[in-house]
Amino acid sequence: MHLSTLVFGGGLVSLALATYGIQDDYSGNNFLNMFTFDTEDDPTHGYVNYVDANTAQQNNFTNVENGIVTIRSDSTSVASGRGRNSVRLTSKAQYTHGLVVLDLQHMPGSACGIWPAFWMTGPSWPNSGEIDIIEGVSYQSENAMTMHTSSGCSMVNKDCQGNTGCGVVTGGSASYGDGFNNANGGVYAMEWTSDAINIWFFGRNSVPNGATGDAPDPTTWGNPIASFQGGSGCNIDQHFQNNNIVFDTTFCGDWAGQVWSQDATCSSKAATCQDYVANNPAAFTEAYWTINSLKVYSQGAGSASAPSPTPAPAPSPRAVVSVVPINPPASEPTTSPAPAPSPSTTTAAAPSSEPTSTLAGAPPPSPTSTSAPPEYTGNVGIGSSTPDGPLGANPVTGSQGLSVGPNGQVVENPIKARGVKADSVMLSFGSDGLIEETPLEARDVKADNETEVEGPFMNERVVAGGAEEMHVKRGKVMRHLRRHQMDFGVRMHKH
Repeated sequence: MHLSTLVFGGGLVSLALATYGIQDDYSGNNFLNMFTFDTEDDPTHGYVNYVDANTAQQNNFTNVENGIVTIRSDSTSVASGRGRNSVRLTSKAQYTHGLVVLDLQHMPGSACGIWPAFWMTGPSWPNSGEIDIIEGVSYQSENAMTMHTSSGCSMVNKDCQGNTGCGVVTGGSASYGDGFNNANGGVYAMEWTSDAINIWFFGRNSVPNGATGDAPDPTTWGNPIASFQGGSGCNIDQHFQNNNIVFDTTFCGDWAGQVWSQDATCSSKAATCQDYVANNPAAFTEAYWTINSLKVYSQGAGSASAPSPTPAPAPSPRAVVSVVPINPPASEPTTSPAPAPSPSTTTAAAPSSEPTSTLAGAPPPSPTSTSAPPEYTGNVGIGSSTPDGPLGANPVTGSQGLSVGPNGQVVENPIKARGVKADSVMLSFGSDGLIEETPLEARDVKADNETEVEGPFMNERVVAGGAEEMHVKRGKVMRHLRRHQMDFGVRMHKH
């Protein structure tokens, strides 16, 4: 596999050029046969009774109709004993590296005490890692994405060890809960390589062509909404391996239950989370997943047979990320659940001073070429720095576009700012081998300075702004150097 590295805008990113093919297709009638039903006590101490396959089928908690899979929790009965009946599924197959693409029509809707998640974890938690792709509680307004590892791994400028983990909250109101469902769902994709774990979210009307097909190409998708870069801070192959895919919907427990008393909206409904969840079944009529498709891709899978499924491990302990919901929809309660206490404090995290969206890390890989590589083989990444910090230490807050002009030079294109802190940059190769701009959103851009960098031809090392290095194979590159730092209102805590 060919790797390229380029410093651009202050960030160093390693990107892989790869071709993906289907390894496992969980869609339709295949789905339930490829998962085990976990029935053990919830390792996150939720007020939930996970049922077996027969009970789930008899009570219509699981259903496949016209290729669409539904997984639901009970919403008709007063709960007792271990808690509200629900389903937790763990894939029989385990994965190390690959691309997971979930086309989701509906996720469990917003409700006091609910805690749904779509995630991956291995048999030895946290040594084999945990990748939380979709997660949240109660009326959280945006999706939380978090990594959990053994000691010695730091990403997105945070220690990822154990229950605390390292995470970002972003995606807008359409990325989670009622906002997601009201927008007709969308597609989540997670790419896991030796270099990075990247997560994309696409609303229903913005899903890239081929994203759920036989050979998706993440290098054409634009920036991920969360990018957990490996490298010197974290050896991804050491900290993540042999992960199973998990769907679950639990209630209360170590996150939703812990923040109950700090949430004015939910705590006004009942004295405890358990009391509310037990006695208000109708509150959970939207507590279901509707899955259009779930596919796992691997590099070269089209020419290699998929590995035999391995037995799923017993449910692992969950780690949680406490989220301060950002800019909830007007129709939802305006009071959001406060974060649960961390191991060393009982003080809740304060909300951020303004609504923000957070992009942690770097942009997507550059496109794959199945024939001879184009003349320009560098991949482009973005990052940021504080005045006193190292490059690439903080989330990005700038954007710019590049394209090839009529004279063959690379030129900068203006992009309309949209007033929300986030950024996007994407370059792709056109049919003629030249660099083209893939239009992306740019938001609230403020460049500190602008430096023209010029190198004649092959492999000249050019220093721009006294801090970044860039390899240029040909042409002239105009670049912005930005230094921004964002606070996105996240507080981690132990369950």
